[in-house]
Amino acid sequence: MQTKYTLCQFSLFILCFWSTIVVAQSCDIASDLLFRAYFLPAENQSVSQQKLLLTRSLQLCPNRPRVNSTLATILFKQGQYSEAAKYFKQALNYDKKLYQAWYGLGEAYFKLKLYTLSLEAHLQACQHEKDSKERVQNLLEQKRYLFTIKGDIIDKESLLVLYDKPRWQLLNCKVADCGFPSTLNVQPLHIFLNFDFRTGQANIDTTNQIIEIAKALQQDEFSIAKIHGHSDNKPFLYVSKDKSDELNFELSKTRAINIGNALIEHGVAKERLEMFGHGYTKPFFFSWLTPENKRVEIEVEYVFEE
Repeated sequence: MQTKYTLCQFSLFILCFWSTIVVAQSCDIASDLLFRAYFLPAENQSVSQQKLLLTRSLQLCPNRPRVNSTLATILFKQGQYSEAAKYFKQALNYDKKLYQAWYGLGEAYFKLKLYTLSLEAHLQACQHEKDSKERVQNLLEQKRYLFTIKGDIIDKESLLVLYDKPRWQLLNCKVADCGFPSTLNVQPLHIFLNFDFRTGQANIDTTNQIIEIAKALQQDEFSIAKIHGHSDNKPFLYVSKDKSDELNFELSKTRAINIGNALIEHGVAKERLEMFGHGYTKPFFFSWLTPENKRVEIEVEYVFEE
């Protein structure tokens, strides 16, 4: 039986064939650019030239993980941490076992103050890269990933490392695989020191942070998000100490409620939030970080299948 091709089928065949040739030619040109980048004459060698050649090479033939990683390393050394992270991630898209790229990505995130993402990336290389293991140990022991300080914002993606159940579970599996004890396991909790409550007040002025939290909490993997408000122990004027403690307790609860209401306004279901006040009964354990105790902690409880 003789096979007959329609005009459309034939055109598609020609297009695919031609595309294959074009891609092959592009990668040949990319290889030439790589050769020039890696073997520039000493008198003409410069980082900027190498960076341009590597960038152009990847535009022509992007599926080269080590080239992406090399370019990312150059960008990192120049202090372009966001761009470096982009190329480290691109390298890992093509080779998940390129552990040098996981290390580089973790360091780029660390420089960007994205500490949960830094921890997640370094844990991917922890068993293979000594420097990654040291960074993981530092992050776990100092709990730098656990809180966001005044003036900073933690974004949705960073919060999802903690609030998305599969990512959180995998994170702690990696902690165990890396040889760290369960006492250093990461909890699905984040401490916000960046809600700048004025003394004696509960108004919120950090809308951008509320938006990022709301986007992270709009997931189906948790049952309840618990919002814990904490206050300092500054006395209220003209009242007894007991009355002052009572007012601080109410103030901390009002702050938690205001955070909860703001999250509801940004799309988080009301029935999935619980708000608590603690006053000054649970002082912040990093006293060197802030002389005050004003903070909001948000932890999630997951739905686990029996």
